[in-house]
Amino acid sequence: MKKKLTVFALCGMGLMAEAQERFYGLVKDEHGLPLPFASVTLLNNNTSYMSDRSGNFDFDVQARDSIRIKVVYLGKQSATLNFPREQPPARKTIVLRDLSLKLEEVNILPDVNDKGRSNSSIQIDRQAIDQLQAFSLVDVMNALPGKKTVPLDLNSLSTLTLRGGGLSGSAFDLNNSQGIAIIIDDMRLSNDANLQTRGLSRGGLNGSTITSYGYRDSYFGNKGVQSYDTPFQGIDLRDIPVNNIEKIEVIQGIAPARYGEVTNGAVIVDRQAGKSPYVASFNINGGSTSSSISKGFLLSPKWGALNFSTNWTYSNADPKDKVKSFHRYSQSMLWTNVFGKVKNTLSFDYTGRNDSRRQDPDDNSLRSSKFTNNTFSFNNRMGIQIGQTWMKNLKVNSSISLGKQESYASYAINRGLTPIASLDTTGIYEGKYVVLSTMTEELIIGKPVTAAINLSANGEAQSGEVQHNFNYGISFNYSNNGGQGVVSDPERPRLIGSNQQNLRPYSFEYIPSSKNWSAYIEDQVNITLGKRTLSNQIGLRYDVQNGYGTLQPRINSRLQWNKHWTFTGALGIASKAPSLAQLYPGPTYIDYDLITASTGGVDPSLYLLYTDKIQIDNSKLKPSKSLQIEFGVVHNNRWFNSSLYAYYKKNSAGFYATTNLRRYELPQYTVWLNETTNKFEYAPTGATLVTGGFIDHQLTNGLSSESYGFEWYLSTPKIPAIATSFSLNTSYSYTKATNAVNEAVTPANRIYFDDNRYIKTLYYEPSRESAKSLLSKFNTVTHFSRIGFIINFSLDINILNQSNTLSSSDPVAYLTDNIRYHKLTADEANTAPFNTLIRQTKDSKKVNTPFVYTTMNMGFEKEIRKNFRVNMRVYNLLDLRPYKLTTLDNGIDNIFNPNTKPSLTIGTTLKF
Repeated sequence: MKKKLTVFALCGMGLMAEAQERFYGLVKDEHGLPLPFASVTLLNNNTSYMSDRSGNFDFDVQARDSIRIKVVYLGKQSATLNFPREQPPARKTIVLRDLSLKLEEVNILPDVNDKGRSNSSIQIDRQAIDQLQAFSLVDVMNALPGKKTVPLDLNSLSTLTLRGGGLSGSAFDLNNSQGIAIIIDDMRLSNDANLQTRGLSRGGLNGSTITSYGYRDSYFGNKGVQSYDTPFQGIDLRDIPVNNIEKIEVIQGIAPARYGEVTNGAVIVDRQAGKSPYVASFNINGGSTSSSISKGFLLSPKWGALNFSTNWTYSNADPKDKVKSFHRYSQSMLWTNVFGKVKNTLSFDYTGRNDSRRQDPDDNSLRSSKFTNNTFSFNNRMGIQIGQTWMKNLKVNSSISLGKQESYASYAINRGLTPIASLDTTGIYEGKYVVLSTMTEELIIGKPVTAAINLSANGEAQSGEVQHNFNYGISFNYSNNGGQGVVSDPERPRLIGSNQQNLRPYSFEYIPSSKNWSAYIEDQVNITLGKRTLSNQIGLRYDVQNGYGTLQPRINSRLQWNKHWTFTGALGIASKAPSLAQLYPGPTYIDYDLITASTGGVDPSLYLLYTDKIQIDNSKLKPSKSLQIEFGVVHNNRWFNSSLYAYYKKNSAGFYATTNLRRYELPQYTVWLNETTNKFEYAPTGATLVTGGFIDHQLTNGLSSESYGFEWYLSTPKIPAIATSFSLNTSYSYTKATNAVNEAVTPANRIYFDDNRYIKTLYYEPSRESAKSLLSKFNTVTHFSRIGFIINFSLDINILNQSNTLSSSDPVAYLTDNIRYHKLTADEANTAPFNTLIRQTKDSKKVNTPFVYTTMNMGFEKEIRKNFRVNMRVYNLLDLRPYKLTTLDNGIDNIFNPNTKPSLTIGTTLKF
């Protein structure tokens, strides 16, 4: 029996272990010099390697396989190469040419191809980033198919939304943005420790951050109140410079199982290390400038390569008054080395951002605000070639990020004699009166700390005709914030009695840390079906987020029917953990006045009040989830390339803030002034004051949405006769979303009943809304390679942009002033006064683009002697500004004016 088992095991191992060969390669530049530390990716299994100090690299391959690799080096044009089966495989030399506009093939547009990590991935390389003259990652993301081209605006917060985003209800877009992972050098930028909020329970998802006051923008005109903190959404993309980025991949479909926190997609940023000349660049647009310099050094043979990059960006909203400004300074350093079979890259990054609004001399209230974010991060990536069948390579990636965030706002007030509450516990007590004529301040100080470690490995196996390339790994993520928190001086309160809520100091040091972990396994299975090849990327991920486990199967399949046609299919589930700000909101203090008495001054005076300290517990919040299905068809021929992807996406358990009903029965008092002591005295009357309402907020998993859509990419190769290529991208999306709780609205005027009671709050059915959009982007790229000159013409064709309110506008319940809840019957809803309290008129429930409109843009780029470039990009070249005024049934004027005036960016790049 034992012999039979041994024979069976050996046979099984023979099935799994196919004969292997060693593939050897050498990476050189066009002058014949070796390129050390080049990134070499074996596309057969998406495994990355690195050339050594002499430009050599090697790895194991299956003997029966053709070999497909992609080689990338800093400042060089990347190369994707296919090598047929050879016995034995010969040593290959790969030559990379300098990035130059004098190359025959130059790609300056986002590209969809089969080299990505997902079927419908969008690739953006260095030349495309340069052509966009991007001041930050914002400008690159605005170039994506389906995104409307907009002018530069560094003075407004900017996060990213992908499939399922764009709804008018901001809570949906907050969730969409939060579920997009920004991954730099294989590590996710985490926003989970961001606590820059007064507390979610106080103002909900949209009303709890400190805001900046309005300002004048010389381009956009008057700007209203702005928020610059993102505790409940994704990363502010203005914080990410692009001067040291080699490639960006955007995943809108199903991400591989190795990536977590990707309910709505991922943006994967790759940076390269290696020898490079000094590269200095400068861009200017109105009151905005951006400067950067970078250099790559080869150290001694034993010490590898060192790269550094510095960027400074400044924007003044209106150079005439210099009231609102944006500053960003970033510094990065990468050290790369190879130690035998070990490659290691250590990176250090610092980013400092300052959104400042100075006091306007014409503003008597002396309003000012300042929002700063300083982050230090360390990232180490280590790869070890093991060489075993079940573990070809082992990767150990670790990172830690230390930040300091400050949000500050102040203004002058002169309220005179004002009652002040200060107790931080529940009860009835005496406050005090102060003469409030001062500069009031509000300050939140956070010190977010995030850390992560990822262990992953890959292996290969063969079972009959089926080839398996598998990888697996585990990861751990940690988030904490030990900042000073909400800093508030009770003697100088900035906000008084806002919905009975008053601010108290609160330290973030008391907030628990968050610890999440995950494990995954993935198999890339290539099956030959006659002359056809079926590639399946099948993975399973398990995340434990806030104590809840989520199993997440994911699959990307690609069937190459022949050399012209390919069919794709994908399905996947993903989850996103709640952040610290969502799990552990600060306490809310509800203050009700019981006695307010004075003789016109501080002494004598009496202020008696009741304070209710409410500590909301969101610690049982579950992760949000998404399910997505995608199908595609790809056609390539000598005349054009076409890719069409259709998708269905369902988001569930999204984060939504509901309001809690509070009912208080408080004693009433009589008060008098004691002439002898000159003090106010009081006594209970026996009567009771009933008050309360929907005041504080609590987070639930109450949001859900469904999205359908397609994305069609059509492009031609360069036509030699006119040196021009053409492309057309069309994106259609339909999203329907709902939340799980009734909407509460306070009537503008009191509505009394016969018993002298009045309506305090009206309730409408849970919000249900939908949005449709259809946008085409037409591009031409004229490239004169002999003289190094490119002209890019782009046209946004905005065909459809429609939003609908699907929920009923009729009230379904109401709350009276004695805090009694009444649900309306159908007959009651159709009688006065409720039949007149509709929330929206019929025509305001549907907002649509009145006509098709376009935005025309153009970019120019000229290279001189390969070391100097001049760029120019114009938004809205012909100053097309469509306009239409519509008056709704409720008398409100709806103005349609989508385009702004032309915007010009000029830039230069110098290599030396």
